[in-house]
Amino acid sequence: MRQARRRAFWQSPGMRVLLSLLALLLGGLLGGQWMLHQRDQLAASHPEWVPLLSRLCEPLGCEIGAVRRIDAVVIDSSSLVRRLGNFYSFDFVLKNTGPIPLAVPALELSLTDIRDAVIARRVFLPEDLPGVPPLLPARDSVTVSLRLSMAVGDTLPMAGYRALVFYP
Repeated sequence: MRQARRRAFWQSPGMRVLLSLLALLLGGLLGGQWMLHQRDQLAASHPEWVPLLSRLCEPLGCEIGAVRRIDAVVIDSSSLVRRLGNFYSFDFVLKNTGPIPLAVPALELSLTDIRDAVIARRVFLPEDLPGVPPLLPARDSVTVSLRLSMAVGDTLPMAGYRALVFYP
């Protein structure tokens, strides 16, 4: 008898309508959360959605920024050349392999000795990179040239370097 009442309760038209509305509400909330999480990607691929995304972000205090996809940004080529005394030139090419413009990543430059141990490391934020636009153009390259002054002692001679890009 109790099982029959329970079944009748859950299968009543009022409960079916309430459960359907709840499912729609939860689906809408999930869609809104996804839009909020993917706001940068959505704004880049659908510029007409920027006003809607801005209104959605306003009460939450978030911002729409450039897309960050580190898997689409590569260092195409690089060279570290000693110029004069302790002055070096580090030249590299940042390449965006993605179909949309991307945010410029930070660069980590590590100097290594003959055993490939790091003897010096420096991080360059996007604003520290001279002549780099705020966005890496889609499927294009940007050449960057850094002039460095390094005091590398004779006890730890520099034998090589490593450069990698990342988003802070």
